[in-house]
Amino acid sequence: MPVVPPNQSVAFPQQVAPSFLSGNTPYVVQQNFGGMIGRVLAENPNAGAMAPLWINDAARVIYDRRTWFGLYIKGQVVCPQSVTTGQATVVTGSPTVTGTGTSWTSDLIGRQFRVGYNNPIYTIIGVDPVGQTLTLELPWGGTSSTSGYFIIQYYFNFGANIKYVKLMVNMQLGYKFRLHWTQDTLDSIDPWRQNQNFPWAAAPMPLAPDGSYLMELYPASWIQQAFPFMAYIQPPNLVNDGDSLPAYIRSDVVIKRAIADALVWRGPKNNSYYDFNRSQELKADFERELNQMAMADENLYRINMTLLGEDFPYYNPGGSLWDVQHSVMASHDGGWDD
Repeated sequence: MPVVPPNQSVAFPQQVAPSFLSGNTPYVVQQNFGGMIGRVLAENPNAGAMAPLWINDAARVIYDRRTWFGLYIKGQVVCPQSVTTGQATVVTGSPTVTGTGTSWTSDLIGRQFRVGYNNPIYTIIGVDPVGQTLTLELPWGGTSSTSGYFIIQYYFNFGANIKYVKLMVNMQLGYKFRLHWTQDTLDSIDPWRQNQNFPWAAAPMPLAPDGSYLMELYPASWIQQAFPFMAYIQPPNLVNDGDSLPAYIRSDVVIKRAIADALVWRGPKNNSYYDFNRSQELKADFERELNQMAMADENLYRINMTLLGEDFPYYNPGGSLWDVQHSVMASHDGGWDD
């Protein structure tokens, strides 16, 4: 097989990319993509272009079976400083916002625009720094007006490769985020999103237009700060000979499943290497080895069990810090019955 440069995958901002995305083959993987293709073609030389497809199909089956340690990455969510300078003119039915006394730049794309709390939250998708106009994702639905405004970031794009955010920490509060809230939860406790600063919860949003994973941080931050997170990713397909599987994903297990497909491809009449019984044996071996690999992976990072107290502390509404930051009754305790 010809050796070509490794797959130069898209680098997602605010993530530390694992080594396999840069073409390095972790020694625990054994073989790169070119070697894996060679093993499959040794069993059925007529498979040709099908071998890479079978290998990637087998790898995807493995990726979806468990949150593997080799797919665990770290990154950060960066909250930008709020923007409130000047005034904004909004017109009913128009997605264009015109600024007066503003200094808007393209850095605002992706942040959210608001006028008070009685109108929806709009995402900015375009900025004209010369004309000082913003383009919103939807036409303005409220009444036309010229008034004060604010631009902060409610929704954050974690990257199109994210499958599952496992943990995130507010460094100023010293608390782990509540990551499993929903938009229903947030709309139940604060539909206007009036509570702001010191985020302590996160809830998924509908996917971004490019398919990336969006989450809303609550309450939204008005100040520049960063929140470290750890998440599991979906690796890209193996493409070039130098590409490799993630660390601790065994290539020999992937190869077993790919060879099983190669041995029954096109049926007994059109495949001189057809061997149904061996194909079934390899599929059974694949499942057994996959279970063994999962047991070994548990030693690298526990996901099948949680130690008592490991998921705490979380930041809870209530207490002196909460009461100082919010307008509350003397009996307020942050509970659902307030």
